[in-house]
Amino acid sequence: MKRKAKPETNILKFGDGYEQRRANGINNDLRTYDVVFKGINGYINQIDSFLTEHNGYKAFIWTPPHSGKQSKFRCEEWDMDISEGFSVLTATFQEVVA
Repeated sequence: MKRKAKPETNILKFGDGYEQRRANGINNDLRTYDVVFKGINGYINQIDSFLTEHNGYKAFIWTPPHSGKQSKFRCEEWDMDISEGFSVLTATFQEVVA
């Protein structure tokens, strides 16, 4: 699993190279996770069905490993590598506020 963070900031640039930075809103540090699920086809199909049901716009509750904190996420994109009896599903989970 890969975790990405890119806090959003506002940057005001002044003369002589001076700039001022600040957080862009109160939820400027939302996380993105690239997750990989490996298993038998039935298990991977259940995950695929769950993501399909949420249709890229419905948020779901997920607890990222090593964080211990439940948050809301959305998954707009995933793909499957299907083999005989075994599959791999790769997805991108984006943390959301609402």
